[in-house]
Amino acid sequence: MVSLRGKNLVVIGGSRGVGRRIVEAGIRKGARVLAVARQEGPLRRLAQEVSGTEVLALDATEEGAPSKVFDVLQPDILVLGGGAFPPAAPLHEQSWQEFAVNWESDVKIAFHFCKAALSRPLPAGASVVLISSGAALAGSPL
Repeated sequence: MVSLRGKNLVVIGGSRGVGRRIVEAGIRKGARVLAVARQEGPLRRLAQEVSGTEVLALDATEEGAPSKVFDVLQPDILVLGGGAFPPAAPLHEQSWQEFAVNWESDVKIAFHFCKAALSRPLPAGASVVLISSGAALAGSPL
């Protein structure tokens, strides 16, 4: 496996699920890791359980979130895995507010962070990784 020693890894949505696994792998591979999520409780647990993890609690959908994150740690690798759980109801049973939750969360996070990564810019050779569900490729089973 590739060493990440000397690399800065920022994981948006890093407190649980796939994001947490990426944080854990980054620490194991020697990266300096910043996990970002909305809720402080899961972030505190992560910091206690995965030694060396830095954490930042904020709402990544806010327009100023990228600047706040990049002021803490300028990433060589930026992973965007945060977002909302999509509604489980079939489309015809959803309201616009239910349907739009992922647009107003996942897509908004990707927009703000990609825009900031291009305009700041990130260090030469930096990578931005967008994580999405399989529904983005194959459609929802609902």
